[in-house]
Amino acid sequence: MGQLCGGRPTTKSGQLHTRRGQQTAPPLAPPPHRRRRQGTAMPPPRFLIARRLCSASASDPAGTLTPSAVSDAADLAAAAARRAPCFESRLLSQVPSGVLSDPDFARLTLSRLLPAPNPSLRFLRFLSSHLPAPSHAPDAAPAGASPPLPGVDQLLRRLPPQLAADAADLLASHLGIHPSLRTLNAASRTALRAARPDLVFRLFSAFSSSPDYPGDATTVGCLARAYAAQGRPLDGLHLLRDAARRGSPPPADAAADLAGAFAADGNFAKVSATLHLMIAAGCTPNNVVYQRIIHGLFGRGMGEEALRVFREIKQRGYDINRIMYTTVIHGLFKMRRTREAQQMWDEMVDRGFEPNEYAYCSLVSYYFKAGDFEKARKVYDEMLEKGLKQTTVTCNILIKGFCVNERVYEALEVFEEMSIKGIEHDVITYNTLIRGLCKVGMLALAMQMYEWLASSGLEPTVSTFSPLIATMCKEGQVDAAVDLIKSMRAKGLEPLVWSNDSIINGFCKIGRSDEGMAWLAGMLKNNIKPRQETFNTLVESLSTSGRVDDALLILDIMFKVGFQLGRLACTILVDKLCPDNVSYSHQLDNILASSQ
Repeated sequence: MGQLCGGRPTTKSGQLHTRRGQQTAPPLAPPPHRRRRQGTAMPPPRFLIARRLCSASASDPAGTLTPSAVSDAADLAAAAARRAPCFESRLLSQVPSGVLSDPDFARLTLSRLLPAPNPSLRFLRFLSSHLPAPSHAPDAAPAGASPPLPGVDQLLRRLPPQLAADAADLLASHLGIHPSLRTLNAASRTALRAARPDLVFRLFSAFSSSPDYPGDATTVGCLARAYAAQGRPLDGLHLLRDAARRGSPPPADAAADLAGAFAADGNFAKVSATLHLMIAAGCTPNNVVYQRIIHGLFGRGMGEEALRVFREIKQRGYDINRIMYTTVIHGLFKMRRTREAQQMWDEMVDRGFEPNEYAYCSLVSYYFKAGDFEKARKVYDEMLEKGLKQTTVTCNILIKGFCVNERVYEALEVFEEMSIKGIEHDVITYNTLIRGLCKVGMLALAMQMYEWLASSGLEPTVSTFSPLIATMCKEGQVDAAVDLIKSMRAKGLEPLVWSNDSIINGFCKIGRSDEGMAWLAGMLKNNIKPRQETFNTLVESLSTSGRVDDALLILDIMFKVGFQLGRLACTILVDKLCPDNVSYSHQLDNILASSQ
């Protein structure tokens, strides 16, 4: 009996039967859109391409590839990369190895995929993980051996910095293809904006065998800025000097970043050297350079020097802008020189510069630190009246101000107000509230805030966990604190040293000093040095519970790391040591001497 197919009986061969003497129905014609037009060749299906490739490879063991075979393989690979995320095994089984290793195959496949980001990246990663670099890779061929491939620049500009660097590296190492100089510089600037200076160096490395190497003044500027961002401003200064000797003046933004980095390090001789390099090259240092210097000086706690530079550039006739005023106002508030900060504020307004969000937030933060909540809220409301909108940043300023002063209910009101107004909460919002709630002992609500953070799609940070761990240990919930540390490590986060100290103190508090000893051993094994107070707490706990031998063992470790025994721990331990007991008497002198 035939199986049912579309409600009509069929034979095993699939031909239609009729009932009792009816004539056999003619074969169905293909639908109109599937009919082949006369004189038009239909592209062969993928399985036919694969069969043809394999047969061609078998009949030609010498490995001589025809252009049509390579083109067919590229069609197959491009179709697979577009439709199947895990296409590698299929491609390896269908395309002969001789075709896979042919550089023309890679270029033709990419030409069919570019500039679509996902399939292009999948194919590039396939090349890097399954095939050796071609013999004409940059290290083995003259620069620019491979012609440009249309769509490469467009691809790299579509990708975020990390993926752009990956793609540029793969294109250069496997195909000898490089982005244009314009695209390299654009990708480098994007990486700097994303605070990823490491990607600037990766992009430049992939570009190193390009005919346009070493780039232009913009390339040099991006590299110098990357050095400054990595805390290596001296390398950046050497780079600008070399470029100046070749007749390329230092870019202002690079010089500004280097000067700011030197100022932040307190290396004012190099700040001066950077300024002299600009002047010698015919570039007058602009406001941006001096603003970075002043900001760095304030950041180093050298407010007087920052104010001296500010007054000097004013006397030289520099046009002081709002950013410069705001930097100085913020620095004066940090120095608690409120009257001068207010005078600078008034001067800025008199010159036609409306205070920006940063300036208002500086003033609000100062009044919160001074405990003047009324003025803080008044300034905040004035900011809104001026047309500046509430943002996540401004709300975080309010929340932090209230939490620092233990007014958590007002902070929670701001948190709820953000939800009502559609202002997003970020990790800083949650972390600030968690810290504030833990500070006033509201652990249950702090844990609820942590759960909201976890369910919001945001990733918790070390600052999320640390106050929760400390508060749990204070309240005797040490096992829950240990579970949090395990959660941290599962997320690739390492707890702070004082979080480990909190665990030991917590175990001692609930009378489980043996587990405190085990945790201490784990810290020492990982070269983590506990605080002196932690050793003393452990000695006190062990001595109180009569475990004198363990207390003496901890005491010996304590002396070796250079700590002293506290008076309370010494008193408890001495009370437990009987002077008539010869086995302990030799320890007394050391213990008493350490407590002097």
